[in-house]
Amino acid sequence: APAATTAAPATTAAPASDEPIKFGFLNGQSGDYGPWGGWALAAAEVAVEELNAAGGVLGRAVELIVEDNGSTPEGAVSGYAKLTEVDKIDALGGIESDGMLAVFDTVHEQQLPTICSTCGTSELDMTGGDFVFRIISSDTDNGIVGAQVARDEGYKNVAMLVELSEGTISPADVFKSVFTEQIGGTITEDVRFDAGRASYSAEVARAFGSEPDAVYIAAGFETGIPLLNEWKRRGHQDIPLILTTDLLSPDIAEIISGTEGASAIAATSAYDTVNNPAWDAYVPRFEAKIGDPPEIGFYDAWQYDQYIILGLAMEAAGTTDGAAVAAAIPRITNGPGVEVFTFAEGKAQLAAGNEINYHGTTSNMDLNDHGNLESPVMSVMEVAGGSWIVRENIELDPTLTKPSGEPAAPVAAMVAPECGVGGDLQETSLLLPFPFAVPFFSVFVAVSYTHLTLPTSDLV
Repeated sequence: APAATTAAPATTAAPASDEPIKFGFLNGQSGDYGPWGGWALAAAEVAVEELNAAGGVLGRAVELIVEDNGSTPEGAVSGYAKLTEVDKIDALGGIESDGMLAVFDTVHEQQLPTICSTCGTSELDMTGGDFVFRIISSDTDNGIVGAQVARDEGYKNVAMLVELSEGTISPADVFKSVFTEQIGGTITEDVRFDAGRASYSAEVARAFGSEPDAVYIAAGFETGIPLLNEWKRRGHQDIPLILTTDLLSPDIAEIISGTEGASAIAATSAYDTVNNPAWDAYVPRFEAKIGDPPEIGFYDAWQYDQYIILGLAMEAAGTTDGAAVAAAIPRITNGPGVEVFTFAEGKAQLAAGNEINYHGTTSNMDLNDHGNLESPVMSVMEVAGGSWIVRENIELDPTLTKPSGEPAAPVAAMVAPECGVGGDLQETSLLLPFPFAVPFFSVFVAVSYTHLTLPTSDLV
């Protein structure tokens, strides 16, 4: 991934005992990720409160430094610079996929321990493990399990509606590749579109008009609401929906449950809630903080786990030195050692000279060599009684594998808006900048789009 800035390693030398350890929280509190922001921050605050209630880390209080990245890579770059250069943080969490890719190289240059609690991007599948660790399932896993569930539901022909962003393109491309190449299904239409359109009428008409058994929708929350309102207006509730994680919100569930005859499922990461003391301890603290129980679609529990891991890693390393803390993260998550479920338990075991194995609220935290979860918990969710509920937890089918090479899908296949003039639709490919521009680099993607060629008689 491209670099943002160059700076010295984030090492901490013999600070005063009353100087707080600073954990950065770089997160989209506004913008596209804003609807998740309050939940994410609440979970992070619950974690830091737990650290301090147990006497802090290395005998020092922990301070959470919050920086809103505006849900953009540019905001992540500028927010990261402030957190590291002004606030002098000791570790980082909270960041999303687009922002993580924007600061990935800088994190390594500065040797800043970073946990990516909501980064699905497949770009991290083989690149983390030194200073960047991901404790949620990859978009590769999410794409595979989506195709697996489509197969198990008996769907042979699926249409796709995919918003153009890293967090939606990534699982959609894996879904398409696995569903067509490994399962033998057919994609009837693959419609890609930018967020923020005035209307999604043409996109919805094209996908649902292709006679699919189901429609796979990968979109952000703010795009999903008008998209599904258009789906409802057009009366397509007889066609089942397969939704991605970002659409697991109460508002989306309300639209679906309020549409007679509609059905929707989502195959996604899940919380490990059965016989899990970490979960049992977290839920009442989070609910007291925000007034609602944890929601999978809001990623809150992963935000909590990341700071417990960072605190325990510092205790295990005996320092806030970035390289030492990063090296300690797999030691305290993978074991072997005494299984612990809270920071206080882990801290006590480490003080007694024992190795530990932290089991988080969301799952076990065993990491592979690339800093990714070895065995993320996956589930099939459905709407019932106006809410998303877990229908069943499932395991990834080992016969379905990560696609090799480039994704089979074009990055975009956007439709022309509906209009009242005659013309011919023609498909064109070209190289365009990705829909964000970070000051330090440019990303280009090959775009296949559909444009409308008008007869000259219709031009005025």
